[in-house]
Amino acid sequence: MKAKIIVLLLVLSAVLLSGCVGDEQPVEEPEEIPEENLTTEEEVAPEEVPEEEMVPEEGEEEVTPEENETSEEEVTPEEVPEEEVTSEGPTIISPETSVKTYTIRIDNFRATPTSLEIKKGDIVAWRNLQDRIFTLVSEEGLFENTNLVPKRSFVYTFNETGAYNFSVLGQGRMDVTITVEEP
Repeated sequence: MKAKIIVLLLVLSAVLLSGCVGDEQPVEEPEEIPEENLTTEEEVAPEEVPEEEMVPEEGEEEVTPEENETSEEEVTPEEVPEEEVTSEGPTIISPETSVKTYTIRIDNFRATPTSLEIKKGDIVAWRNLQDRIFTLVSEEGLFENTNLVPKRSFVYTFNETGAYNFSVLGQGRMDVTITVEEP
């Protein structure tokens, strides 16, 4: 009986000591956050800091901030067309037009909208909202056939004017026509 207890103690001590041999810490893998839960900088609302109201003490005059303080808000100047004076008279140079982004949704085996009129330099994003992969084809060969992965977007910037046709392989109701005009 003593021999069995001694063997059992030796086995237990060997198991305990083998677990304590290395000083390695277990590696924790970072938890993946689904794309739907990610927050971009555009979506984050700035925290509002409440302004403290100052109560004037006896003998002090109440001063409004408008009279003595400058506003802390940063005012961005609006883009104003520049005038260039030449011998023929002033010429108005308009500022660059802003680039717009359009989204074509792939959902319920349809592409929405089916036609777009955009300006040169604008961006179009195809967003696949279905759970299967589709292949986007540019009839004019603007890009190679592209797989539209579920819940992801494919983005293309149109730098040339013209009419462009796009289709999705095997899906007749997913044809899109994009007309690009000068800004």
